[in-house]
Amino acid sequence: MRTSTVWFLITAMTVVSVAVLAFVMTYRFAIPLVDPAPPVPDYGLQALIAGITMAAAVAGGIGAGVYASTRERDRRRIVGWTAAALLLGTVLGTILAFVSSAR
Repeated sequence: MRTSTVWFLITAMTVVSVAVLAFVMTYRFAIPLVDPAPPVPDYGLQALIAGITMAAAVAGGIGAGVYASTRERDRRRIVGWTAAALLLGTVLGTILAFVSSAR
């Protein structure tokens, strides 16, 4: 796998992760889902958690790209593990942002 292909794949995965987390950061509930309505969620905390997760995704993507550029033999494995880590981090960050803001 060429270095440019590695950078393209890791950049694409990172952009998708950042886009999902940016949506989570700005998401607001339009109407309460239950009656009586629970207290208003802490949207600031939700945005903070999504922002921290977003920064971690960008740092992880850059770090994985640099690491994969120096390792010619293990590039496929590095890209695969980076994809798994970005997916897991995005899902966990999203869950944490929504759950902690609802308290």
